[in-house]
Amino acid sequence: IVLYSGNIGEKQGLEKVIDAAERLRDRPLIFAIVGQGGGKARLENMARERGLANIKFLPLQPYDALPALLKMGDCHLVVQKRGAADAVLPSKLTNILAVGGNAVITAEPHTELGQLCARYPGIAVCVEPESTDALVNGISQALAMPKNNTTAREYAERTLNKENVLRQFIADIRG
Repeated sequence: IVLYSGNIGEKQGLEKVIDAAERLRDRPLIFAIVGQGGGKARLENMARERGLANIKFLPLQPYDALPALLKMGDCHLVVQKRGAADAVLPSKLTNILAVGGNAVITAEPHTELGQLCARYPGIAVCVEPESTDALVNGISQALAMPKNNTTAREYAERTLNKENVLRQFIADIRG
């Protein structure tokens, strides 16, 4: 399962996920797009017009179902358009890392997300935004990784736990 869970809006550029699903339609993959947003109907139409049976659209799931939802993904998509990767760090990434998920992140190398991937090799597969070729290659790389990404999980345990986040926040305030 190739999983995207979150807002389905303009910032994400999820058309490339539809393009990738079309390219990978002969592989035994299901692309699950979970969530709501202004772009959902357009994406559903794109998938329907192309006859893509390998894409499933699901509604926004309750928060308590999030861990189980994330565990079912073999590959997680953190997809954003070029220039959006520094606007807001996707909160979904914290949860993906915490469950040891294999993520494909679309981000330019100079962005916060791109630098995270460079600093912690194996934490995720970082690919060029808005490129179907790059996304397809990234998905293939992520699916070839062990199902439980220990690099991602250990990073989350070490860096993203509440005490460490608060300690870093206080240190940043004190300068």
